[in-house]
Amino acid sequence: MKCRLMLFGQPRLLDDRQRPIAVPAKTFALLAYLVLTERAGPARRGTLRQLLWENSESKAAAANLRKFLSRVTTRQEEDGFELIRNGRNHVELVSASAFIDLIAFQKVVTDRDSADLETLCDLYCGDLLEGIDWEGSDFQSWLQQQRTILRDAFVATVANRLEPLDSKADRVKIKVAARRLREVDPYNEIAHRTLMRLHAEDGEPARVRDVYEHLKASLGDELNVQPDEATRGLYQTLLPKAAPKAVAAPAYAGLDEGEQDPTAPEPDDSLLPLLDRAQTPRVSVLPPPPLGGQDFAHQLADALIEDVTIGLCRSKALSVVAPYTAARLSRSGKHALLGKFRISYAVETRLKIRGSNPTLRVSLLDAATREILWVDNYLLDQDTIAHQYNELSVRIIVTLIERIERAELARYETLPDPTAYHLYLAGQKHLRALDLPSVRRARRHFKAAVGACSSFVPALSALARTYLLEWLLMARGDSELLGEAERLALLSQEIDPDDARGYRELGVCRLYAGRFDESVAALGHAEDRSPQFADLLHDLADAFSHTCDFQAALQKITKAIELNPLCPDQYWWAAAGTNYHLQRYSDAIECMGHMRDQSAAYRLMAASHAMLGDAQTARFYVEKTKDIHPGFSISNWLSIVPIQDPHYAKHYEQGLREAGFE
Repeated sequence: MKCRLMLFGQPRLLDDRQRPIAVPAKTFALLAYLVLTERAGPARRGTLRQLLWENSESKAAAANLRKFLSRVTTRQEEDGFELIRNGRNHVELVSASAFIDLIAFQKVVTDRDSADLETLCDLYCGDLLEGIDWEGSDFQSWLQQQRTILRDAFVATVANRLEPLDSKADRVKIKVAARRLREVDPYNEIAHRTLMRLHAEDGEPARVRDVYEHLKASLGDELNVQPDEATRGLYQTLLPKAAPKAVAAPAYAGLDEGEQDPTAPEPDDSLLPLLDRAQTPRVSVLPPPPLGGQDFAHQLADALIEDVTIGLCRSKALSVVAPYTAARLSRSGKHALLGKFRISYAVETRLKIRGSNPTLRVSLLDAATREILWVDNYLLDQDTIAHQYNELSVRIIVTLIERIERAELARYETLPDPTAYHLYLAGQKHLRALDLPSVRRARRHFKAAVGACSSFVPALSALARTYLLEWLLMARGDSELLGEAERLALLSQEIDPDDARGYRELGVCRLYAGRFDESVAALGHAEDRSPQFADLLHDLADAFSHTCDFQAALQKITKAIELNPLCPDQYWWAAAGTNYHLQRYSDAIECMGHMRDQSAAYRLMAASHAMLGDAQTARFYVEKTKDIHPGFSISNWLSIVPIQDPHYAKHYEQGLREAGFE
């Protein structure tokens, strides 16, 4: 049997069917040591005793090593593989019958003619033996040294192959490699220059600026240096070239009979911002006035409120007053100016002392009537705030958007001439129920919103989503629905290249069309624009899962759930599917246990229990599936589930067959 040994990231050993082989944790440490010292020949048993049982007495360490090697030898014999050969005085590595990611990594790094960046990034999925800690200082010191050597090798190899950039290279793979390099080495200027070039080629000046300004801020704040001359020169060269072509905002053609005609002339308001033309509410977030003797708390609250303001700006369905103006309004106390600046809602904040820690009070008010629409208090505990800061910021942002939308929806019922924004909100309300009548009702509202403002990107993107949802609900039988969803997503993207939603819808459309690389690329563009957009991260996780990059999928869906802890069932369903393909069947079942309605996941539940050997429970979920889908067949189901690697499709098929499906 040819096994797979993965030593980068969380270490694991897999058999030829990609199932985990249970071995003692020290096995991975021993194998890593043998791989990295292979040129020096077999390892002496005395060296291994000292390395792996540093804190034990000599006799105890020798006994521990004998027992450990005996257990590993027994497991090798039982499962039919050999990685470790145990001699009288030495232990040696047997690598001929195994794939070892560390050896493959070394070959790619040392092969100067190879430009396989995709393989290199796939192999280096994390530090060597990530998550493994040791009591012994000798091994810990050795491990840290090796991690540094391997990390530097990865950084140097990728950087050398990114610059100069091969004009014939696959742009999607180059972008993935540059982003991975930036993750590993946040200060690497080659990674940032590569991303700047690619964004410029894509006509994304905002992305070019974002990449450069982020690098500049990181280097300045953390290292007290500036980007080097090559980076500064490239930025000055690229920025003028990155400006996108002007895109007209064509009216939506394809309204159902009797609906509002969007081709009617619009008022001459071309100088107003896009969102003002959709008549979206304008919000001002006012920082708290100083509180005597609480300088640190005030600085913390100021930073938090600025983060909240920036987070609200990412919601393109709101118009947000810049922090500088909001701060001046707060200091002057001239709330009458809110009306002058056409501000619809004011978020007022105030620090208070409760016990030993300050509390931040946040209130949402109707700017015209001064009616308090919502208020809450947040404890700024200095002992825990560092860990809770991001969560607190996201919680305030989500709550404010929800409360503003709720207030605007209440106004919608009384408006004689609803704006595009109100029509958009009404459509969103219908999308909370994922059934065909609700989806079609939502579509009517979104079409009317586009009719009122043909360039209102949130409504265009949501309209694309309705066609995609109908395609899914209709068992993916009508290619015209998917085509219309993609057309609208592209239109949304052309009108506002900096809005994540158009890229998101495009990515999902291309995923279900089986265009996997294009899907991941589009969703990656969306993530660049809205890295805290939980629903987008769920879609990106789904895309990674379908392309069989399950580690990346698990990372994205975990982050999505952290950002949206009271998440829809789809999040947990995606997490369950990812865990299933990682052969973590118990984790998959636990994820599905969080779903309020598990009926959509009965097939996966049955397969997971079957792979754990629980035939009785698996059969129970088979019967529940057949109650809902009497004609279910494995071949039909797999024909509409896009899985890029046939190996993983067979893995899913195996679970379904062992559960009792046919």
